[in-house]
Amino acid sequence: MPSGQRVLVDIKLGAMRVLLLLRDGSPNGITTYNRTLSQALSALGHAVCVSPVLGPGTDVGSWRLRLRHPWAEPLVRGAVAQWQPDLIFVSHFTQARLAHRLRQTLGIPWFACLHNGHSDSRLQAWSQLLANASGLVTLCDTLHRVYEPLAKAQPAPLPMCLSRLPLNLPLDTPEPRGAEGPLTLTYCARLSSQKGPRCEAWLRAIASQPRLRAQRLLVIGGGSHLPRLRRVAAELGLVVEFVGLVADPDRHLRRTDVITGAGYALMEGLVRGAVGVGLGFGGCWGAITPAGLSAAMDVNFGDHSPIPLPHDPATIALALSQALDLVGTAEAVAVTEACRRCFEPKAIAADLVRFWSAAISPEGGGAEGRSLHGLVPS
Repeated sequence: MPSGQRVLVDIKLGAMRVLLLLRDGSPNGITTYNRTLSQALSALGHAVCVSPVLGPGTDVGSWRLRLRHPWAEPLVRGAVAQWQPDLIFVSHFTQARLAHRLRQTLGIPWFACLHNGHSDSRLQAWSQLLANASGLVTLCDTLHRVYEPLAKAQPAPLPMCLSRLPLNLPLDTPEPRGAEGPLTLTYCARLSSQKGPRCEAWLRAIASQPRLRAQRLLVIGGGSHLPRLRRVAAELGLVVEFVGLVADPDRHLRRTDVITGAGYALMEGLVRGAVGVGLGFGGCWGAITPAGLSAAMDVNFGDHSPIPLPHDPATIALALSQALDLVGTAEAVAVTEACRRCFEPKAIAADLVRFWSAAISPEGGGAEGRSLHGLVPS
């Protein structure tokens, strides 16, 4: 590996060398996951190398070699062999194909983080790749169940780990929210594809009820649907603060009382004390309560549901009204505290290390890991 690109981390007894291969550095959920995970692994004393570079603030090694395609395997083989990773961790199909080939040529174990749904044809292609994988990681219960048959169908059934999304938590304790209005209702997501229309349904839900219209309205995120959303808000007579894509939403989330979204967008608000409404690709899960938190995380707050969830304005309006009733309550505080525990990055990273270690040890390969970080204490 070229000079200056090797990770300078003190290797402790039992530490691992982990190579993370990503498709790109897009500002999306899976990139956030790998950035947060790599930082947590590094903080635990493991050597981590990431390709591509994840940008400023990533205090782990960066492998600047741009070739992460299976046809480039002969070109990258030497660099990978020199760094001597204990394992390769991938999150996308093309990089899985490269890891598959590196396993054939260098014998390096690899693991896939399956974080999205796939078509039947792609599932078949994944199944062929997984023939020489060492294990699978999933990030919610729904996806765990989707990929479990694939893991069991391999000649040697693959171990699986049901993990969670690690989140860099704010260092301070969230300030208590007051129930007096007007309160701030926030929608946070990338405003394209399905989540742009979800934001439009959110706007129409608010416009349908005087109680919701009376609150302050904030939309965080950029994307192709943003111009339309501005027009819709004006047509509905809503006063909405559109802040666009921001590098750090912290100051906006700290003044948010009810946040609507899914995945990291929602989690960022939950750990800062806001009440959440789960609204993702799969539809509207509803207001997040202590009793329903684990079930909400099982579907990634509406992003991955085994059945379609409603996403009409009336359903969203009901969920927002229920969330307003939770602001300032002990239930809201309980959700915040539970989320700060279950998204804690070092604990999640440590669980993954235990899973990886067991899977690639001479005695490993058969045990299934299921992280309990998402479960709310009874």
